[in-house]
Amino acid sequence: MSKLAYEVAIVGSGLAGIAAACKLAEYGVKVVVMDENIHIGGQFLRRCPTTRKASFTDVMDLMRKKGFKLITLAKEKNVAIMNRTKVLAISDQNELLVEDNEKKISTIRPQIILLATGARERFLPFKGWTLPGVFSTGAIQSLVKSFGVLPSREIFVGGSGPFLFTVAWELLQQRGRVMSIIEQKHLMDSLPPSGLLFFNASRFLQSACQIARIVFARVPVRYATKIVEARGRYRLEQVVTSKVDRLGRAVPGTEKIYSSEALAVGHGFTPNIELAQVAGCEIESDTTKGGWVVRVDQTLETSVENVFAAGEITGIGGAPKSLNEGNIAALSILRRLGKEVEKSVFSRHQKKRERLLCFARYFNSLHMSSDKIIKAIPDETLICRCENVTIKEINMAIQQGHNTLGALRKALRIGMGNCQGRICTPIVRDLIHIHAKATKEEDNEILPASTRIPVKPVAIKSLLD
Repeated sequence: MSKLAYEVAIVGSGLAGIAAACKLAEYGVKVVVMDENIHIGGQFLRRCPTTRKASFTDVMDLMRKKGFKLITLAKEKNVAIMNRTKVLAISDQNELLVEDNEKKISTIRPQIILLATGARERFLPFKGWTLPGVFSTGAIQSLVKSFGVLPSREIFVGGSGPFLFTVAWELLQQRGRVMSIIEQKHLMDSLPPSGLLFFNASRFLQSACQIARIVFARVPVRYATKIVEARGRYRLEQVVTSKVDRLGRAVPGTEKIYSSEALAVGHGFTPNIELAQVAGCEIESDTTKGGWVVRVDQTLETSVENVFAAGEITGIGGAPKSLNEGNIAALSILRRLGKEVEKSVFSRHQKKRERLLCFARYFNSLHMSSDKIIKAIPDETLICRCENVTIKEINMAIQQGHNTLGALRKALRIGMGNCQGRICTPIVRDLIHIHAKATKEEDNEILPASTRIPVKPVAIKSLLD
């Protein structure tokens, strides 16, 4: 294993990571950015291979324009980029264990680490959600943006939150046919407070343009409706929906069946905190931030000295928040390195962050699922896809005293499959929380699943070489 020297190592090349890298490079800081993907920019800045003319919505997407400019700037500043690179661990001396694109293991020991690991999608399981033809909204977006590929010419989009409309718009841009958008929330519950409209005008205007395109394409938008089942013998053939009441419970007699070969589903996002856990960073649970997040101070430093965090890992809030926090983290790091930074610049970014956090609270409220919704999931529904564990088995294990994530892992092997619990853990944690409330037990000890190194799968051969 070799040791590579950098002043700052950034894990994640999304908006937060690339913004911080560019700012640091301007001051002559030797910085390296590591990311698992082949291209930098994260999910938000994936490019769509298309020859279509730019639409009005494209012109209004100022955040993407800023992001692509940062990518160009990073290359001009000769920022070291390590693509297809996994960060497997962080030691107590803040040393990173990485696997590069040639499957070789090395260590990097920078003065300062910035964690900008982003987020992943959250799901609300339903009967048949494991059928081929049922995709996550993020997977659909990746196919469209990276390859211009449609999973099917006709597709349903369902779940909750504004991301459904973004995905539907991108499908329409690739000449796909969106059969319907199935939004679990009621329309009135989705409307933003008036104060948010003023400070996020461009953001809502862009969303309005997307919705206008969807309406123009005559795509039905069914509010207060949820997907209750995906049917098919070997792959998706039918989608079953139902109207829901104000608590999110299915209303009997309102079921409808639609023929479909493809369905995209998503219910918000949850931060990727595993690497921060391994580093020993304090974490906290906050539903207004998207669940378990890394705790940071005003400078975005974590509880571990010289380890900072920015972007979705500190709370789900979208591209503007990630860009803003990337800049704040960079300014904080520059101060730590003894560089001169104007207080007014730092203060301006801090004030903007407060406004962006207000939007984040609204955004995350659109994805919250009540206990009634989770309780209504049928017993035979698979929750842990890797180990084939149903919700009935999980509930029975909890009632038998396996009421922590660690205990459930030992009893049912939940979280021990290929995804390492990244898909099932959020809903399992909700089930534990519901049980604790029902039995009047204290649930303060409900912690995220423990994380061991390596945090990502790695070939034994790579470790032996």
